[in-house]
Amino acid sequence: MALIHPRSLERWQEWRGSRRRARGIHRARPSESAPGYVLHLREGEGSARILLGIDTADGAAHGGLPAVLPYVHGSAVVVTPAGLALDELEGPEWQHRRIARPSDALDELGITSVLTLGWHLEVGRSLHEWARERDVPGAVVQHDVLTPFAPPLPPDTTVLSWTAEDGEFHRAGRDDIAVRVVGSQRLWQARHEAAGEAPVLEEQPVFLGQFSSIELPRRVSLRAAESYCRFAGALYQPGPAETERLARAAHLLLRRRGIGFQDPSITVAEQARPLASVFSADILEAAMRGIPAWVHAPGAPSWVGEHWERYGMRRVGAEPTPPPGLGTDEPARLIAQILEGGA
Repeated sequence: MALIHPRSLERWQEWRGSRRRARGIHRARPSESAPGYVLHLREGEGSARILLGIDTADGAAHGGLPAVLPYVHGSAVVVTPAGLALDELEGPEWQHRRIARPSDALDELGITSVLTLGWHLEVGRSLHEWARERDVPGAVVQHDVLTPFAPPLPPDTTVLSWTAEDGEFHRAGRDDIAVRVVGSQRLWQARHEAAGEAPVLEEQPVFLGQFSSIELPRRVSLRAAESYCRFAGALYQPGPAETERLARAAHLLLRRRGIGFQDPSITVAEQARPLASVFSADILEAAMRGIPAWVHAPGAPSWVGEHWERYGMRRVGAEPTPPPGLGTDEPARLIAQILEGGA
């Protein structure tokens, strides 16, 4: 199993464009009556000036980009689309400036390293291109489990991976990528939030839907959901992006076949039931929180089984997925130290 496009962002974008459109990529878009981006600046001590590019609140929350900011001792610069609100960028210590392009005004700031979720989104691409032209070290933080359909990394980049295996998977076929293993901020937070008594769960499980996933054929997602819900008497929880016509038609089919539904807004942290899904970081987070979790996908492509093996996800019928191993230090702290050392 390897990335389908390990080097070419353009070819990856062509592939993505050939699939059904994924919804909800950008939660906020620039206003037509205002500049399209905002540069946020917080002055600090020391010579390091760290630049973070944050394209989307969803990816930032899971990737842990805002969580890095409290550990940056030097100055912090953040570029976001206009209208993207993050609590971590509020307060009197922050200065805010509207800019027309993501890379505007960066030359005057003395940036020493750059961190993004990748260059497949607009801010990330602009910042990595700017950094490479000026020989500023750049890094990408892993923010989700990896499949063969993940976007390629920018050239000459350090990937801050969850595990050594993820790092090697992401840089396979590349000689310009360095790997630093930092762990998952999302899973680290889940472990610390769940410390204490085991959760009290209801008996009826729930299947987390993935009709909106562009990696999987819809027939695989639908077959997995229906077969598990029938086998286990489970509820179906639609994914947050399952709002377009074909997804609604699949929901109607499941309801007609007697399958009950759970509120799609319920997060893993709020779950009160055992979980199953085709593949998802939710399975790992659930395991970290003490929630029994499995994977299920009859007839899935071979890469899905390889994906399960790499993350230790357990199939339905086996023991629940065990909690992933984590280091003792918070990933956000490690990331800040790497960035202030020049990535």
